[in-house]
Amino acid sequence: MRAQAQLSRLLRLVPYLAAHQGIEVAAVALAFDTTEKQIINDLEVLQFCGLPGGYWDDLFDVDIETVRDEGHIEFRNADVLSRPLRLRPDEAASLLAAMQLVVDVAGTSDAASSALAKLRAAVGHEAERVSVTVAPTDPGQRAALAAAIDARRVVQVEYLTFGRPGTSVASVEPVELRLVDGYPYLEAWSRLRGAWRSFRLDRLVSVTVTDESYTPREDPRPAWFDGARELTLTVTPAAAWIAEYYPTTRVAALEGGLLSITFPVASPAWASALLLRLGDDVVDVSDPDARAAAADRARLALDAYRTVLG
Repeated sequence: MRAQAQLSRLLRLVPYLAAHQGIEVAAVALAFDTTEKQIINDLEVLQFCGLPGGYWDDLFDVDIETVRDEGHIEFRNADVLSRPLRLRPDEAASLLAAMQLVVDVAGTSDAASSALAKLRAAVGHEAERVSVTVAPTDPGQRAALAAAIDARRVVQVEYLTFGRPGTSVASVEPVELRLVDGYPYLEAWSRLRGAWRSFRLDRLVSVTVTDESYTPREDPRPAWFDGARELTLTVTPAAAWIAEYYPTTRVAALEGGLLSITFPVASPAWASALLLRLGDDVVDVSDPDARAAAADRARLALDAYRTVLG
């Protein structure tokens, strides 16, 4: 938590010091509600920060000895931040993949297609070094589902179920198309199950829009997707990185170096996958359903290994 506070302060210090050349250390400490010693510690960090590369003209220029001896700060070379930023190949790949998914779900959306074209133009020649593969979905099915949602028409979907042979058929009341964990989903009320269900678009075999209309239900989204459901994990220090890698609603330090981290849950699959990834670094799980789902996936994986190994 101290590291997070310092990072936040460092990000605010850079423009502040650049605009207040020669300012006294005491004045900076007062402005940032901290101690002079902490400001000097921050400056010792900032002198090694700047643009990637680490050359002398890439880094901030801070005369630490003058700060210590005379008590005022000359903060130079901050104009490096005004140089145009360039995306690294991995950053370009992430953005292109995300935008391609949006276009894939939006279908013929002019706004999404235009944004993707502008992104490719901004990446420039780096795009030639990036290979992006997005799981395809049927644009005709997407268009039919979007039209059914707008017209509030019942839809019959035939779909593949993971881990089961053959296909299943269900009559559903579609309410929304959205992306979850990088996959396009249809959220709908399943008349067969009498409950809300999410269908991955890349697993749909066929979509048939009927002439039957439906009346929207009061709660159009299940708790897994509406942001109301949260998952709190108690983890060891080795898993502290998840507090910075994923969106959180609460982070608290516990005795023995443990952390209590609360996440908004996007999907049950995401929650169980996170638990499996963390393994023994998870000390406690607030949601018994998430814990059970992770245990089931682990057992299925072990059974598969036993089958392969004979």
